[in-house]
Amino acid sequence: MKELPSTLSVEVISYSSISSLSYYGQAQEIATLHSDEDVLIVGESYSGRVAYELCHLLGERVKGLVFLASFVSKPSIYSRLASIVPISFLRPNFITRLLVYIVGFNMSGGIQLVSPVFHSLGHTDNKKLKERLRNIARLDKPTKRITCPVTYISPSKDLLIASRSVHYLASLCSNFTKIEVLGGHFIAQSSPVACAKAITNAANM
Repeated sequence: MKELPSTLSVEVISYSSISSLSYYGQAQEIATLHSDEDVLIVGESYSGRVAYELCHLLGERVKGLVFLASFVSKPSIYSRLASIVPISFLRPNFITRLLVYIVGFNMSGGIQLVSPVFHSLGHTDNKKLKERLRNIARLDKPTKRITCPVTYISPSKDLLIASRSVHYLASLCSNFTKIEVLGGHFIAQSSPVACAKAITNAANM
């Protein structure tokens, strides 16, 4: 977020501050904080469905939506297995760090980039982490259309989100722009400048 211009008023929502465990419930809690102002919503990875639900809760107050390597339906055929992923896999050790570097970063930018990912996960209790994985495994295909401008920041080598998931999201949008950025799934960490530029452009539309 430090790459975004100071002219933008930015608020980062931490899931640790949200009590609800469902996608819709999380969106409802966030909506109460922004019911009287215009916003640009940015949803990264897991947060895509929250951003989608929030967009419909806030209606015309949403001036744009940015999906950052994200999804609103099951991201891949393997996502149904997310609920059985052991919590230990989300804690840092040599093997998990290497796996995240390979799968999440496509082995680009240096393995030190995985540290912030595990740092973020380390601030979330096990119950919430497990429920997020269940949410991904249970994702359905939403049908409500998105009428505001949508920007999708797509990593060139995203091994976690299948192209058909992105195509389905695009089919729900009246105004969809896809921007490809070189890198793996955790593109905001490996290419922050390019992502910040895309977000800034979306804010200025």
